[in-house]
Amino acid sequence: MDPQPHEFAAYLKWDLSEKIDNPLRSYFGLNSLQKEHDFEQHSRLKTSISFDDSEWTVEFGFKECGIAPRDDSGFRLEEVREYLVYVYPGAYDSWSDAAQEARQRVYYRISPRWPDIETKEGIKPMSNPCGIEGFDVEVDGSNFHFSEYPEVLQEALAALSERQGFRFTSYTPICPEDFDPESLHESSNIVDAEYYVRVDKDETGQVYAYDGTLHRISLLLASDRDGYAKTVRDDRECEGYYHTATIGSKRAAALIGGHTLAKEFKHYHMRNPDAVEGTPLENPKVAVAYQNSKNDDTLYWSDLSRLERELDEGLLNLLEWSGIPIRPDHQVFVADDYFEPSGSRRWRKILREQLPRIQDRQEEYVLGATMNAAPTDAEILDQLLTDGGRVSPQDLMESIGCHIDTVYTALKRLSSIVEHNYGEVKLRSKYIAQEIVGRIESVRDGLATDFEGALGDLVRAETYEGREDPFVEWLNDWGGRIQERADERDLLDVGFEFGSRRSAIEVLRSGALKWAEASGKKLYRFGNQYDARFRVKGEGAKYVESVEMLLGGKVHFATA
Repeated sequence: MDPQPHEFAAYLKWDLSEKIDNPLRSYFGLNSLQKEHDFEQHSRLKTSISFDDSEWTVEFGFKECGIAPRDDSGFRLEEVREYLVYVYPGAYDSWSDAAQEARQRVYYRISPRWPDIETKEGIKPMSNPCGIEGFDVEVDGSNFHFSEYPEVLQEALAALSERQGFRFTSYTPICPEDFDPESLHESSNIVDAEYYVRVDKDETGQVYAYDGTLHRISLLLASDRDGYAKTVRDDRECEGYYHTATIGSKRAAALIGGHTLAKEFKHYHMRNPDAVEGTPLENPKVAVAYQNSKNDDTLYWSDLSRLERELDEGLLNLLEWSGIPIRPDHQVFVADDYFEPSGSRRWRKILREQLPRIQDRQEEYVLGATMNAAPTDAEILDQLLTDGGRVSPQDLMESIGCHIDTVYTALKRLSSIVEHNYGEVKLRSKYIAQEIVGRIESVRDGLATDFEGALGDLVRAETYEGREDPFVEWLNDWGGRIQERADERDLLDVGFEFGSRRSAIEVLRSGALKWAEASGKKLYRFGNQYDARFRVKGEGAKYVESVEMLLGGKVHFATA
């Protein structure tokens, strides 16, 4: 299934300092066009363009911005303004009309930049960390393909340049080539992006149900009471009206191996659902959006292909985990003016049964930790639950009645399930917190004496973190799960569906290397410990008796 691009926002930048003698020539051109047009009598200047076989209205305006005039003899403007370009379907009378009906559109705010740029007194200082001399363009659009936004801007400026000269015989021209989509500055960055599909309203219950996919994503991957991961449930307008689960960068790879971008998984209806009853728009969107405010690093324009892949894989897996087809199905998906239920062949990572795998692991490790907990560990866990999940080491020392060194030593041992940052201690996982609540009484009643043995389980309890265990990271990347078996080798069950047996063997061998790195054992012992089961597209599940064969000679396959 091909997703539809929806909301998008970015800052596109052009540095012309080494390309032309006057890097701000097009800014002076926009100023010249402003002076030619009578805004008081005619409001914004309008023209039109053809793009992607459609007709579009282009509106031109300006606004005050607080930038101080440049201290340069060649800069002869007493007032610096930012120029606004609106592009929307030609069938609409205004930008606001198009926006009100959620039509395809884009807004550009063109701001000049030069080294050592300053603002007027009392205005917040302006940042230009790369010292570019050219333009910083804010982009805010909807329903265009992400890569098209620079192209639309260049087309719009070309159309505006053709409106010059109707009043002045001598004017400064706008040069559309200054906004070449292929010449974007490396600091150009993306701050919002979303992919969606529209699904029949009778098919999406598993997405937003209380025990559905969105709730489980948040429960399993969100830190206890942590601000960067949250769930929103709003059914005030209609059932399933607005539901989201947000995860930060650190949790992205735990959900889908190789991902790094913070995301919001969404199920939502139109703002006024009653108004669209009986039309395709009564059916909700299922979507995945990039969350800039929760992301650890800047997402640059050069990362666009990675963004598109992560959003695509995130959305496809959200559908898969909710029992919704990931191939076009006109009985399930609903076309609208922009989304069409169609598909294309492309390589994407689909992790079947990923959420149950994460949950099963956490249940297993939490059970092991609580069954073998030492007194100090149990007291710390109890205190974190009682105090709402966040206390200081000093608080723990006073409440437990032990030396502060004992607390710090325990926190170091429990670092995979307990976060300790800047004097604040909290449980990492909402789900682990929930599971501990159900077991804390039995922990108090039956503390184990094997303290050292318990620590190994506790350190591994936070399965989604895995930063210090390469093998756990590998399991997360490929949907792997270890099934212990009493009288035979343990089963390594890999959930990812491979395109070929060759690919599966390469990945399994890489897993053996990660296991050896994490355990400190010889590589050949991996084969003594595990059999393997994996899936090959078109062949179903395959079984390898003794993974030892992967490390050397011929591999024998059997159907699982």
